[in-house]
Amino acid sequence: MNSRMARVFTLLCAGFGGIVLLLTWWQVVTAGELRQKDENNQTAYYEQRIQRGFIGTADGVRLAGRGAEKGANGDTIWRRRYPQGSLAAHVLGYDTRGRSRSGVERAMNDVLTGSTRDLGAVVGLLDGDEQAIGDNVTLTIDAGAQRTAERALAERGFRGAVVVLEPKTGKVKVMASSPTFSAQDVENDFASIVARTDSPLVNRATQARYAPGSTFKLVTAAAALENGISADRTFKGGCGAKTNGPDIKNYGGACYGQHDFTKALTNSINQSFAELGQELGQDTMRAQMTRFGFFETPPLEGLPGNELRESGLSDGSTPLPPETNVDIGRVAIGQERLTVTPLQMAMVAGAIANRGVLLKPSLIEQVNRGAEGPLNNGRVISRHKVDVWKEAMSPANAAALTKMMENVVNVGSGTAAQLRDIDVAGKTGTAETGGSGNLVWFVAFAPANDPKFAIAVAVEGQATGSTGGGTAAPIAKRVLQALLGETTN
Repeated sequence: MNSRMARVFTLLCAGFGGIVLLLTWWQVVTAGELRQKDENNQTAYYEQRIQRGFIGTADGVRLAGRGAEKGANGDTIWRRRYPQGSLAAHVLGYDTRGRSRSGVERAMNDVLTGSTRDLGAVVGLLDGDEQAIGDNVTLTIDAGAQRTAERALAERGFRGAVVVLEPKTGKVKVMASSPTFSAQDVENDFASIVARTDSPLVNRATQARYAPGSTFKLVTAAAALENGISADRTFKGGCGAKTNGPDIKNYGGACYGQHDFTKALTNSINQSFAELGQELGQDTMRAQMTRFGFFETPPLEGLPGNELRESGLSDGSTPLPPETNVDIGRVAIGQERLTVTPLQMAMVAGAIANRGVLLKPSLIEQVNRGAEGPLNNGRVISRHKVDVWKEAMSPANAAALTKMMENVVNVGSGTAAQLRDIDVAGKTGTAETGGSGNLVWFVAFAPANDPKFAIAVAVEGQATGSTGGGTAAPIAKRVLQALLGETTN
């Protein structure tokens, strides 16, 4: 064999070997990933023949069911049914032939189709006489409180979000985003949904980039306490503070005399918190933000990663590198290039409520092997587990900050969130965003002495002069009442 033929033979062998390796990679290593691609028509065909598992809430409301139809070949195929309309639509998401999947439907697709038992085995059942049934998913969501939150936003046409967590478990009890949509309409009339100008498909609870306003002062206060600044600290007072940007004024142009740390938070005095931010410095503030979960995608079980946003400092959607010089005085009062999600601010409140410990949030209560009837029937495959994510602050400092937050609701800007016979710890916030109107906030937890729920409420596009105490706090009150069984004062 001459040298030219030898080279050709070597190239042919190499090419054949490459094809074998590529096929092996596709069929063995990446087979699971390829099966789950939305555009994989073979998988889609098989999954339509699987009785997709039910999805329901912790209090027994079925959000997603199924209905049988005859396919083109005369075989039985299954379609999703959403009997509760728009209830928890952004959490639930949708599963359709033409619009892929979102929300829990996407994140838990393997479970709902039984693919955690190996899709090949499930498909094998389809080729025989047995029926393939996916597993059922029970969410942590409380349907009653979820309805209350959605109605509170919708009644006045608000755009915004409400998130409620259990501080001691990480379970998400409410995740409402407004405006919303009906999951059934995604299949039936998707064009009308995407034609709307109010972005109903965006989950504002986890995807919005909002300026936090004065609710961020909780993070600044935590940084101060964690770095040796006493809860007894006094401030000289005044009408504003100088920073390396434009001067910072107190809200409404107010001026204050000498005051303590509690009054600084109760009255949300910009000057005092801007001074704290500059005293602590950029590195210390950033470190404290990291301890609350900023600069990372929240590890929320139950939603796909592309439906979650990190909170932190950014230019638009581009995170600022850690070494970027920022106006830390403005960051300390919740301004500058600082954006957050309502989920993040609920986690801040939850960490303070849980003695400084931030738990991984979850939307998944449990998974049951497919069975007819109530969702909690059938063999339990998995249950929610409490999982620590961050140590945000010490128990002693969390307790000190809780006392300050109680004062905000008792005598400060958050009095509209007061509950009868239950102490609430909270913080209001108002971010002036220019032409798009004010963005108003309220974050809180209750009962203050034994926290069961932490809440964040954000409402967009409010008129000049609107505040978190006047608009967001009453919404938080309604939702907390629904969860705690309280009646109106």
